[in-house]
Amino acid sequence: MKKLLITLIFTIILSLSAFAQDKVQVDNDQSYLVLSTKKISTMEKELDEVAAKGFRVLYGAPTQQYDMSILLKRIENPDSEPYTYKVLATSRLKTMEKELNDLAQQGFQLLPRTIIFKQGFITAELVMLMERAPKSNKTYEYKLVQGRKETKVHKEIDAAAKEAFYPITMIVLGETVVVLEREIRNSFKAN
Repeated sequence: MKKLLITLIFTIILSLSAFAQDKVQVDNDQSYLVLSTKKISTMEKELDEVAAKGFRVLYGAPTQQYDMSILLKRIENPDSEPYTYKVLATSRLKTMEKELNDLAQQGFQLLPRTIIFKQGFITAELVMLMERAPKSNKTYEYKLVQGRKETKVHKEIDAAAKEAFYPITMIVLGETVVVLEREIRNSFKAN
């Protein structure tokens, strides 16, 4: 009886472990995949899991249920190492700019088509997705230019352009927010 109980417990633990390691089911011939979740940490884990199966992010979009959805496509000839993803979410633009730049120094690049504004019952967050290519030696820097008046935004974009920044996307959250990027070449090596 004791052996049966130990065997049963061991089988359950192995089953739960296998389930936890491979939560996203993907067919071998599947070319596209949609991930959707409310939790940012869950999205990061699922992105890493499917990236290891050869998928890359195409687009992001909000859903009606306070979720975020990501559309991915399988890479035909994936590198031996997968792409790595980070999801940023905050309600403050200064915090977003700092977090963007912290990850950009590690070789992550913003995916402009994944920026969403996630509205909850009480909170509202700006969500951005960053991607790091395997074996990349590039780093980036970001500026978020914001303003209610167009002339202020124009002047700030022009000033940033003189520092080699270029606009990659724009968001309107009551005021205009333009995301600017510049590439910094150095000897950074992605893990």
